[in-house]
Amino acid sequence: MSEDRIKYKECYQKLESIKRVDEWLTAAKRLGLRITSGGKHPYTVRDPQNPNDDDCKSLITTIPSGIHKGINKAIAKQILFSPITARLGITEEQIWKALGLLK
Repeated sequence: MSEDRIKYKECYQKLESIKRVDEWLTAAKRLGLRITSGGKHPYTVRDPQNPNDDDCKSLITTIPSGIHKGINKAIAKQILFSPITARLGITEEQIWKALGLLK
């Protein structure tokens, strides 16, 4: 299971504290990721080095308008285990700090 690869399990459990889309968008900006809007989902988080919004290879995750515990965990896993974030050198620790779940 992908949860086994998560080093900071306490942060993963705290994801239920995220209640607003803006919290994800702020974290993505702090990580230097590109955010787009429109289309099927209100927001998408994309590779900052690939400006093509139509290229599925630039997609890291989508952020729907309705945030809840299950969605938060899915978004976190998509960011944590994305080949794009790995290529950019974004660490798990940086992701949790960007979300404010790790000091």
